[in-house]
Amino acid sequence: MAAGFAKLVLVIGLGVAGCSSPEDMQRDVGVDQDKAAATASADDAKDGEKPAGQGREISEENDLYAFSFTYPETLGAIPALKDRLDQQAKREEADLQRVAREASEEARENGFPYNRYMVTIEWKLAGQTDEWFSLIENGATYFGGAHGNYGLSSVLWNKGSQRLLEPIMLFESQAALSEALGERFCDALDTQRMARRGGELDKDDDTFNRCPDLEELELVLLSNGNKFDRIMLYAAPYVAGPYVEGDYEVELSVDDAIRAAVKERYRDDFVG
Repeated sequence: MAAGFAKLVLVIGLGVAGCSSPEDMQRDVGVDQDKAAATASADDAKDGEKPAGQGREISEENDLYAFSFTYPETLGAIPALKDRLDQQAKREEADLQRVAREASEEARENGFPYNRYMVTIEWKLAGQTDEWFSLIENGATYFGGAHGNYGLSSVLWNKGSQRLLEPIMLFESQAALSEALGERFCDALDTQRMARRGGELDKDDDTFNRCPDLEELELVLLSNGNKFDRIMLYAAPYVAGPYVEGDYEVELSVDDAIRAAVKERYRDDFVG
């Protein structure tokens, strides 16, 4: 799912119509006032881009769509990675522009109001080792529905080979990692669920009370600056609970079982 959250939701959202505005959606997904102010100030820059050293901060707003794409200097300092991110920014905005224009024309032809589409993408550094950067892509989208959507994806950048890998590729298999986790993830997730719901879980309701499979989650590797010492399992809205509960993040320390599930050639990248 790396580098693909916004594009995936863009496709899903094409047929959705509704009444919420981008501003409502931003409040729903927790976009804070400081970030909104930064986006507004970025509009004053030439071509909607705010100077950010080797990083990048793009902000474009018009009647059709609002688009934001950012990454920090740490990532922009790597030419091959910077090129990939810049290409993604162009591709995502072009796709958004196209579908927004089509939706606007359809709305006009059918005599109903058009609510401006929105895509926001923010790349962050989640952790690093001598060999890897662990990256997170935070995404938020609005395509005219009752509310927007949001989530994250994760990818690893190998410093030596200058290529991207999915975090699960460092493990023997998805099944091996799932077995290594045992009940740790499910128990931690249920603790968060009960805290949000103010009580016990309804075990008879399997819709939002079951433990999601690993393939439904996003795996993020976190580090102490030298080694991967934690993993974070991310459940987007609707995966572990209803939309109103938001997303879930469960962080677990790397133990012997998890390290044993790592492919042998990568084990030195994890705490022992």
